[in-house]
Amino acid sequence: MKRGAFLIVLALLSIWAALMHSGMGTSPAASGFDMGGTITYVLTPASIVVGNITVDLAGINASGLSSSAYVYLMEDLRRYYTGKDVLVKGNYAYFDLNGSYNSESINEMIQRQISELEAVQGYITSQNHTHSHHHHPNHPHPNRRIINQK
Repeated sequence: MKRGAFLIVLALLSIWAALMHSGMGTSPAASGFDMGGTITYVLTPASIVVGNITVDLAGINASGLSSSAYVYLMEDLRRYYTGKDVLVKGNYAYFDLNGSYNSESINEMIQRQISELEAVQGYITSQNHTHSHHHHPNHPHPNRRIINQK
């Protein structure tokens, strides 16, 4: 009977060792982090799915984007972030760099990208507004000088 119990314990230890080696039995989060894993989907600029857990990211505001800029952002975020390993602390995510992490959060990276899109969007809007005025052919554009007019 003792030999049977020993074999069972040995089998359980072997299974445990295999799980530990494959990473399934360990917490992927480095110390100080709540969790870790792989981004499987980007729901919104402020919401990612890590494994099968939704993480709402703090400090992200995409409300100033036009619908086309938002679609562009989402395509870019899904293409870039899906499949990346991350560490999560509260509502902040960081790239998992083999047990260490970068100091800039993914939250900050996404918000910076949103700000850049808002700036480009604002520039395009102001350029379209400037060039949308129609002038009568006999009245030159206010920014143009007429030289040698007789």
